[in-house]
Amino acid sequence: MQTSGFLKPRIIDVQGIAPNHAKVVMEPFERGYGHTLGNALRRVLLSSMPGFAATEVQIAGVLHEYSTIEGVQEDVVDILLNLKGVVLKLHNREDALLNLKKKGEGPVTAGDIEATHDVEIVNPEHVIAHLSPGGKLEMQIKVESGRGYIPGNLRVIPEESKGIGKIILDASFSPVRRVSYSVESARVEQRTDLDKLIIDIETNGVIEPEEAIRYAARILVDQLSVFAALEGTAPAVEEKKAPQVDP
Repeated sequence: MQTSGFLKPRIIDVQGIAPNHAKVVMEPFERGYGHTLGNALRRVLLSSMPGFAATEVQIAGVLHEYSTIEGVQEDVVDILLNLKGVVLKLHNREDALLNLKKKGEGPVTAGDIEATHDVEIVNPEHVIAHLSPGGKLEMQIKVESGRGYIPGNLRVIPEESKGIGKIILDASFSPVRRVSYSVESARVEQRTDLDKLIIDIETNGVIEPEEAIRYAARILVDQLSVFAALEGTAPAVEEKKAPQVDP
């Protein structure tokens, strides 16, 4: 069965609104396909994109997250919340163990994290805490790759990895901060019953908006390929023979 009768959409405009924020416009789609594809792409972009996040942290002198640190203006809960806002990117590795050491009055930022050559701090200006005169902050941060959002209480931690003072974080791996879509009317020659799909997407800088859409589309194509190659035969039905009765 041929599908050549369907209009094939094309990207007609990519608008860079701000760094890591873009609007992509595609048309024409057959009527209804704008919502069908727009919703599918949006769901994949929000739930299935791989990324990186801090998953564990150990702070010197801290036994649990409800502690305070002398010389640090924020309490540990606020420090952990700020730590979740650090955007990291690992190159050719799945996890990393990073150190942060800072002393003296002033802000502690993501740029103070001691990153190796294969670890990139995307937002080095992000503030983690503020130190008072004589203050000091030391911590070890574990960064892992993953998908979606995983609460800390649902993560399975091996016994050998558990330790006093190790705090497990809720991890949001998705590099897509926000994505929405809208559908408008489109026209091709005399046909006015077509769709224009507009995708508005913002990422955290780990991946470009256009690349995120391409990656999400590849996920959908890969998942749908099994349906395109669907083959099968109806199960054989055994004929029931009538019982033979001796006359």
